[in-house]
Amino acid sequence: MIYSLLFVDDDSEICEVARAFLEKTGPFKVTTSDTVKKSQRLLKKNHYDAIISDYDMPVTDGISFLKSLRSKGNKIPFVILTGKGNDQVVIDALNSGADLYFVKTDSPKDLFYHVSEKLVPLIKSRQAEIIFHEIFTQSPIAIELYNSDGKLLQVNTASLDLFGIIDPKEISLFDLYKDPNVPEQMLKQLRRGERIEYTTTFDFDLVKQHHLYKTTKSGTIFIQVQITPISLSYPDITGGYLVQIQDLTDQKRSEDALKSSEARYRSIFSNSHSVMLIINPENGAILDANPAACSYYGYTHDELTHMEIMQINCLTRDEIFQEMERARKEERNFFYFQHRLASGEIRDVEVHSGPIVLDSRQVLYSIIHDITDKKRIEEALVTANKKLNMLSSITRHDILNVLTALTGYLEFAATETSMEETRMFIQKAQTAARSIRHHIEFTRDYQDLGSKEPVWHDIRVVLKNSSMLINTKSVSIEFDTHSRLLVLADPLLVKVIYNLMENAIRHGGHVTKISSYWKKTPDNTVQWIIEDDGVGISPTMKKHIFSREVGKNTGLGLFLAREILAITGITIEETGIEGRGAQFTMTIPEGKYRIE
Repeated sequence: MIYSLLFVDDDSEICEVARAFLEKTGPFKVTTSDTVKKSQRLLKKNHYDAIISDYDMPVTDGISFLKSLRSKGNKIPFVILTGKGNDQVVIDALNSGADLYFVKTDSPKDLFYHVSEKLVPLIKSRQAEIIFHEIFTQSPIAIELYNSDGKLLQVNTASLDLFGIIDPKEISLFDLYKDPNVPEQMLKQLRRGERIEYTTTFDFDLVKQHHLYKTTKSGTIFIQVQITPISLSYPDITGGYLVQIQDLTDQKRSEDALKSSEARYRSIFSNSHSVMLIINPENGAILDANPAACSYYGYTHDELTHMEIMQINCLTRDEIFQEMERARKEERNFFYFQHRLASGEIRDVEVHSGPIVLDSRQVLYSIIHDITDKKRIEEALVTANKKLNMLSSITRHDILNVLTALTGYLEFAATETSMEETRMFIQKAQTAARSIRHHIEFTRDYQDLGSKEPVWHDIRVVLKNSSMLINTKSVSIEFDTHSRLLVLADPLLVKVIYNLMENAIRHGGHVTKISSYWKKTPDNTVQWIIEDDGVGISPTMKKHIFSREVGKNTGLGLFLAREILAITGITIEETGIEGRGAQFTMTIPEGKYRIE
C-alpha cells in the first residue's frame, strides 16, 4: 500500500531530497510545499496520510501549523523536523499534538530512514483509531467499553438511544457485574475470562426498581448481547470488556407472529377435511400433505412426501409444469384435473392452487376437491335429457302414425256398405287404438327416465326388490353373497333388472333358475351377468331384441333398459347360447362401480 505524504519546508532543496529518500526507502508518494499557506490549500483539495513539517519557517512555523490543524479536529499524523535540539521546542510540539519529533542531522539518508521506519506504524495506528472511532460512534449497534473492574468507561450514541439515557453522566462507571439484567451464569463465565453471547429480555422496570440510572424507556425489550474480554497487556489478563448489544425486539415480534401464523396454518392444514398438498413448483415434489390427502389418495404421509405430483396428476409432465407455472405466476388459480389414487382409480378433481412463502421459499398451496360424482351426475343428466328427447320424438311420431291409420280405418268403415268389410276395418281400428294405449302407457311408465340424479345401487338389494315385483315361486334367484358390488346408475335400474327377470320367466320356457354374478376384467371394467336356464335366444333374434316392437311381447322393455343403463355409460348385450338359456352381460366402466 502506498501512503500519501505532505512534506513542508521553506528550503526547496531539502524538499527534493526528502521526496527522493522517502519515496525510495518507504511506501510513500510525497507532495512538497514551501509554505504553510500553500500546504493549507493543498489539504483542502487532497487527502494525505501524514504531514512532515519543518519547525523553523518564516511567517508561520511548524508548531503554529500543527495547532491550527488540531484546533479544527484534524487528527492527521504530524511529524516535526527541526535543526534545533531545544527541549522546549520538543515539549511545545508534543503538547500541541505532534506525533513524532526528529532533529535534522548531517545525514539525510539516516534521518529519513528513521522517519520512514516510525511513520508507517504511526499511519496504520492512526487509521485504525479513526476507523474504530467511526465504527464506535456511527454503528447502529450499541457499543459499551468497560475497564478491567467492569466499570463503564464509554458508550456510543446507539447505546444511549437503546436504553433511553439522555445524560451519559447517569451511567458513568456503571458496574457491569451489578446489572440485574445480565444472567448470573453469564457473569460467572465472564469472570473466568470467557467470551459470552446470549439473548435475553431486558426489563426497564427492573432498572428503575434498582435505581441504576434514569431512563425514558419502560416495559421490556429483547436483546442479543456479546461481551468480549480485551487483553491490553498479557494475553491471560483481562484489561477491559467490549460489549455489543442489538435490539431484536421487532425481529422477535415478527418471528413470534410468524410462528403463530405457522401454527394456525399447521392447525388448519392438519385438521381440515379438505385435501391439501404443498408442492415445489420447481420440480413437482410433494413437500407436505395433510391427513385428508393421505386418506383420499390412499398413501401414508411418508409415501406422499417422497412422491412427485406427476405420479398423481394424469397430465403429461410438460403439461403439469405449464399449469404449475401459471399457478406460480397467479395467471390462474383454478384447475380441473384427473388424479390417480393409490388403488389405480382415476378421479375428477378441481384444484385451487396459488403461491405462498414457506420456510423462505415459494411453494404452491393446493386445495383439492373431488368432483367425480358431480361430473358424472351432470354427464348423466345431459345424456338422460338427450335420451328423453329422442324417446319423446320417437313415441310422438309413432302415435301420430297409428292415429293416422286409425282415422283411415274409421273413415273406410263409415263408407262401406258390406257388414263384413265394415267389421274388418273396425277390428283394425281397435288394434290401432290398443297400440296408441300401449305408447301412452310407455310414456307414463318411463316419464321419470333421467329426471333424477344417478345413485349408487347395491346389486343384491336390486335383485331382491326386482324379484318381489314378479311371480318367482317356481324360479330360484341366485346371486353372489361373498362381496358387495355397488353400481352408479339411474334410479330406474330396478325396472331394468325386473324387465330382464320378467322376460326370462315369460319367454324362457321352463326356467327354474336365474343367476346373477360379476367379474372384474383386465381393462378395469366390471361385467355383471344375469342368466337363466331356459331355452335361450336364437342368433338371428340377438341382433334385434334391443330394437323397438320386436319379440313375442314387445321390444320396448329391452330398448328402454339399454337407454336407462346408457345414462351412466353402462352397456348391455345378450351373450347366451341358444338351448342353454339367455345371458345378459352388462359392462360397467371404471369409476361407475365400487367393490366393498
